[in-house]
Amino acid sequence: MRIKKILLIDAVTWADEYPKKHPLKSVPAWFRDGLGDLENCGLNVLHIEKNLDKAFQSDLHGVIISGSPSDAWDSNQANENLLIFLRSCLLNRIPVLGVCYGHQILARFLNGIVQRHPEGLQLLNADIELTPAGRACPLFKGMRSKFNAISGHADYVVETPPNCTRLAGSELTEVQAFQFQNLFYGVQFHPEFTAEIIRFLWSPRIDTWKDKVSFDLAERLDKFKDPSPTRLILQNFVKHCIP
Repeated sequence: MRIKKILLIDAVTWADEYPKKHPLKSVPAWFRDGLGDLENCGLNVLHIEKNLDKAFQSDLHGVIISGSPSDAWDSNQANENLLIFLRSCLLNRIPVLGVCYGHQILARFLNGIVQRHPEGLQLLNADIELTPAGRACPLFKGMRSKFNAISGHADYVVETPPNCTRLAGSELTEVQAFQFQNLFYGVQFHPEFTAEIIRFLWSPRIDTWKDKVSFDLAERLDKFKDPSPTRLILQNFVKHCIP
């Protein structure tokens, strides 16, 4: 059985308020748990600030780009390096799954528009609905046409990028998922998250953000629930979207 070698690009730089050692302070662990016990998946990890091009020095079958507190529309060096890396993925026909920030950087690469969400921070259990194209897409194989997912983003993709297909939307975010050819896939929500993870990420930021949102941030965090089996999306990417 061929092992599919997946590169996870860890796009998170941890702020000082997070404890140095905590079992939930690991982006790779979130995705490894989400991928489950796939026998033919080998996951390697590079931080976004490292030399991403070295991933092409060995076999590479697919890429996952994590979420991030950074803005995909910014002109910082990490974003610029990632855009160059995506060009290499396109040229080499390497499938890519972008999650939240990853979804947005894919849209930017494909000449889409990414900007602040007009309704502010979208931090909730979001009700996602697949389009007809989404229902037919192997990324969502085994998923219901309507499902719940953990959402946590202040930016969004304004409309489906040119030459791309919208796969899912929600009441407040029209482009919750899209694909480019059968190669690049973006999801605005977090299939790797549990309620415990989202509370860990946002609890240290309550004081900073409480006056920036129109809802009770602490109460919203307390009410988070584990979503529908969205981790199936990560497994589908490996099993069905990577040849």
